[in-house]
Amino acid sequence: MKRKELIERYGMLILGLFFMALGIAFCIRADLGITPISCPPYVLSLGLSPSVGQFTIAMHIIFVLLQILILRKDFPRLQYLQVGIGIIFGFFVDFAVWLTVWLIPEIYLMRLLLVVFGSAFVATGIIFQVSANVMFCAGEGLMLTLAKIWKKPFGRVKIGFDCTLIIISLLFSFILFGEIRGVREGTLLSAFLVGFFVGKIQPHVGFLGQWLERHRQPARHPANYTIVTIAREYGSGGHEIGEKLARRLGWKFYDRQLINLTVQQSGLSTSYVECHDQRMTASRTLWKYISMDHLMPVNKSLSPDDRLFVAQSKLVLHAAEAGPCVIVGRCADVILKEFPGCLHVFIYADKSFARERIARDFHLTPEEANREIEKINTLRANHYRYYTGEKWGDTTRYDLSLKSSSLGIEGTVETILLALGKTN
Repeated sequence: MKRKELIERYGMLILGLFFMALGIAFCIRADLGITPISCPPYVLSLGLSPSVGQFTIAMHIIFVLLQILILRKDFPRLQYLQVGIGIIFGFFVDFAVWLTVWLIPEIYLMRLLLVVFGSAFVATGIIFQVSANVMFCAGEGLMLTLAKIWKKPFGRVKIGFDCTLIIISLLFSFILFGEIRGVREGTLLSAFLVGFFVGKIQPHVGFLGQWLERHRQPARHPANYTIVTIAREYGSGGHEIGEKLARRLGWKFYDRQLINLTVQQSGLSTSYVECHDQRMTASRTLWKYISMDHLMPVNKSLSPDDRLFVAQSKLVLHAAEAGPCVIVGRCADVILKEFPGCLHVFIYADKSFARERIARDFHLTPEEANREIEKINTLRANHYRYYTGEKWGDTTRYDLSLKSSSLGIEGTVETILLALGKTN
């Protein structure tokens, strides 16, 4: 990594630490409890003379020592810098608390709003740290170490870790005060809100990672189209269009074939892959906002959902590298965003067209077909948004957006062939 890039990345990391510290200060001023990982130093600072920032530094040092104790000689030397990061962060926390000394909310609603704003700032700081991609904070480093040793998904370890810190904070509170202080409804609220805001903010700051990655991006050269990715609304005929297009071109076709390949790649069961393929329910999205396991791209700490996505992403890349092909779904348009020679297509249709196809193919009533279309499209949109940070079906993201109900299946195929320059 070049010096300029290194300076930029560490600068972004430090800026992220400041945003996190400011968010913690807002939560402290709200006096409704703060994020779980900051609870122990905050509770201790309420009853003892050292500041919350000083206790935060001590906690980071303890976390680093625990990592060293667990990993011993396998502890990466670079990660000793976690101590320095902890010192900077602790200083920022005290500085942010001083900056916000004027904030004295008297109305409960204002205090709740401070927790919300604080969680948003913490989320922004996390995004900056993840984008920098140079160093873990000691808390994340310890959680990743435990996930590796226990062979558990990062998200589950994080939930357990946060709960443990809250319990420790409650014990400190009873020992120091004989009652609960520093752990309140704001603690639980922030546990959800931080992950929620990460999911909402991250799509709008993708330029941060792109700006840093400019140092590594090779020059792209013009190339003929050799890959077609097809995203599609349920019932629009995307699978049939892709299959016919591949047959006309003599290219390989990937859709359900990826399910069998994913089973082999991920080690997940066929039933799990079929049930969760390109689908994300609201309840699972909520769990992921709390666990935030998507922010830690370490294969051994991935949840089953993330293992599925990683496996399919690798298969999509391998398929593209193997030669000309048509790929349906699987967020292929984002996975192959920088891959040369790709034409990204989105297929949509009128509700009546989609309803008739689904009702006919699956022997459903029109009402059942409508419900199924709405459900599947929602699951696909949730999955796409969670794993790519982008809006599914946003026509500005595709090279072609075609209405199959107007063009017909064959007409849509012909239009794509025309765009490829493959018509006779």
